[in-house]
Amino acid sequence: MTAATEQPELNLTINDIGVMYSIIQATAQRGAIRAEEMSITGALHDKLRKFLEANGALQPAVPPAAPADKVEQ
Repeated sequence: MTAATEQPELNLTINDIGVMYSIIQATAQRGAIRAEEMSITGALHDKLRKFLEANGALQPAVPPAAPADKVEQ
């Protein structure tokens, strides 16, 4: 096989996936995602987050604590 016809080895690492996750977050914060792109972008963001959490590259999000009930006296 010649150099012109050789296919490069394709590797996708956890780090690459983390970068994609960060890019989605940055573009969303900057308003770079159009309304019609939001649902598919959000779905991909969620899939990447779950993958990164499952592989230990991202800590699971902790839901905010519920407000403490008022103690009656």
